[in-house]
Amino acid sequence: MSIPFGFQPPSEGEPLNQMGQMFEQLGKMMQSGNAGINWNSISETAIGQVVAAGDHQPTMSELSRTQNAGRTVDLWLDQATSFPALGIDLEAWSRKDLINYSLNAWRIISDPVLRRMADSMTTLMPGNDQIPPELIELTKPMMEMVKGLTSAMVGMQVGQSLAALAMDVMGAADVGLLLTDKPRPALIIQRCDDYAAEISVPAEDLLHFLASREIARQRLFNSVDWLSGAIITAVEIHAAGMRVDTSRLQSALEGIDPSDPQAIAAALEGGVLTPELTPEQQAALVRLENLLALSEGWVEVVAQSATASKLSNYAAMFESIRRRRATGGPAENAFAALVGLEIRPKRMRAAFDFFNKLTELIGAERRDYIWQNLDLLPKQDELDDPNELAITVAKSL
Repeated sequence: MSIPFGFQPPSEGEPLNQMGQMFEQLGKMMQSGNAGINWNSISETAIGQVVAAGDHQPTMSELSRTQNAGRTVDLWLDQATSFPALGIDLEAWSRKDLINYSLNAWRIISDPVLRRMADSMTTLMPGNDQIPPELIELTKPMMEMVKGLTSAMVGMQVGQSLAALAMDVMGAADVGLLLTDKPRPALIIQRCDDYAAEISVPAEDLLHFLASREIARQRLFNSVDWLSGAIITAVEIHAAGMRVDTSRLQSALEGIDPSDPQAIAAALEGGVLTPELTPEQQAALVRLENLLALSEGWVEVVAQSATASKLSNYAAMFESIRRRRATGGPAENAFAALVGLEIRPKRMRAAFDFFNKLTELIGAERRDYIWQNLDLLPKQDELDDPNELAITVAKSL
């Protein structure tokens, strides 16, 4: 099933997929009294789904395990990167914690896109010049109801998307950007232990492996202060110029009862609301993809340097994470849903090869310096030959 902007619903049979509860959630989202996106109800929808799926609050033992893993990994990372430790412990979160702590970031990132998506639907409603004067007052309540329903349905899809994300990711920074007000490394311990069982590796090995990646990402965001802002700016540029093919949308909604949420949802399947990209938006998406690929490539190199010789199952865990990403992991799904971007694993692998070769040539400290010099960071089309590029960059340092 395809939902506008790539939002994917939970699997069939989950409580909030049932019709009665869907109407209940829609009702809550329409109680805000305006046609805006109701983020309180989005939060309730997402939390309701993860709780219904069996969310687990970390125990004292799990908190201690996570903290100890983080402290150990921090010492290993000190030998692998010049970016300093954050000076705070790695936290163990529940899925509900992830939603609560990241909601404001998702609101900032996705609210402009979602509002434009809702506005695109409501622009198809007849204006006052198309309605007989004697009926204008009579139709106002219906028009307002349709606007509210449109925003509510968009909001419900966001809630479903956030719930699916929270049930899949293993770390606070898994999606490749900073989702908290400041760097705050955390692992969703329930998902980490479940994944260890899925790939048949010791839970402690996987905990240290994932901790190295999570803390490395957070160190990067903490030390490269422009990075998070650049990613957000690229998303905002995309949202600002978003256009929807209204003729296609009008065809999809033709003959639909505007008071029937199920009928509207069915009509909008198949990516009807997928935006048409302007040249400016396409350029922003290219920059975004490049930044995400570079940050992920750097994280992989640093985490590998820190842990490969210390974790006997490193190779199996590394390959498993790569396969997971290649088949559509949390970062890919989240950005496909929010900004229409499918991150290509090939570029991430190229970024890994670039940073790996650069480390061999000049060492970790000089490698990390290029994050402070934008002229040295690879552009999208420069990663076609990452090893040759690394040699060229090394000569410039």
